Amino acid sequence: MVADKLLIKNLKRGHEDAYRQVIEEYGNKLLRTCCLILRDREEAEDVVQETLIRVFQKLSTFKENSGLYTWIYTIALNLCRDRLRKKQELLVLEDEWVGSDDVESHVERNIDRELLKKELFEINPLYRETLVLFYFDDFSVKEISDMLNEKEGTIKSRLSRGRNILKEKLLKGGQLNGE
Repeated sequence: MVADKLLIKNLKRGHEDAYRQVIEEYGNKLLRTCCLILRDREEAEDVVQETLIRVFQKLSTFKENSGLYTWIYTIALNLCRDRLRKKQELLVLEDEWVGSDDVESHVERNIDRELLKKELFEINPLYRETLVLFYFDDFSVKEISDMLNEKEGTIKSRLSRGRNILKEKLLKGGQLNGE
């Protein structure tokens, strides 16, 4: 947190090294997340570039209520959502609580990561976004709820529903190892 505050201070002062540090520290993470959400590397690269430009331009509006990392990811996610909306891929879904924690552990133990990514690309962007943030970027439910401006229960529901959708798709195709 102290390092974040120093970085923010240096960014606001216009120090070039601070800009470089943000790009080095967050650039690849943002790109991975955007690729997983958008399913298009070139578009993801554009979103990352646009995100960093907005971060640098809007730094004065950063209120420091959240961490710098969370704020940057929120900008990136909003830009990804805008792109998806423009493609008319985003569907509004009813939140429903379905769940069993053993689904998650079973899938984690028995699935190959490449297959998971392939199937992840096929599910609704609403669930894909939440699953990517939780499993690939290691954000907590609280952090995701702050980023997406949703209740924690909604995020838990999306995680559960997303896991179950993935499990069903994998079982249907006979793709789970040992099944």
